[in-house]
Amino acid sequence: MSNTDRPDERPAPAPNAVTSSDEVTIRRAPKFGVFIVGGALLGFVATLIVVSLTMNIDRGDQQETASFGSLVGYFSLWGVTIGAFVGAVVAVVLDRVFARRAARLTAERVEVELPPETVEGEIEDHGDAAGGSDRTR
Repeated sequence: MSNTDRPDERPAPAPNAVTSSDEVTIRRAPKFGVFIVGGALLGFVATLIVVSLTMNIDRGDQQETASFGSLVGYFSLWGVTIGAFVGAVVAVVLDRVFARRAARLTAERVEVELPPETVEGEIEDHGDAAGGSDRTR
């Protein structure tokens, strides 16, 4: 069981520790880039489907001059743009929904000061366990 389960049984901070409390907001946030790119990809797929379904429609006595690739290329400009816009709108809506469900919590920051005789990066050598020699610096 972690210390967060029972806040009453927290260990007391060291005598040279400084604590401060801050209020923080915890919430989920969508990644806008993922939604925009995903929407653009779905727009491209929708363009492929629409062009392939409407490619063989009888247009009367009109001569067909555009190939499948050129139609997909042209209409994908619209499909990708609209898909990216819809993806961005979905991301904004989700961001608003998650902002309403945000939780305000109190976070405790503990700053511990190192004792003056220990310098960062320096290791004190007390000899080995068998009573070996001490190295001097």
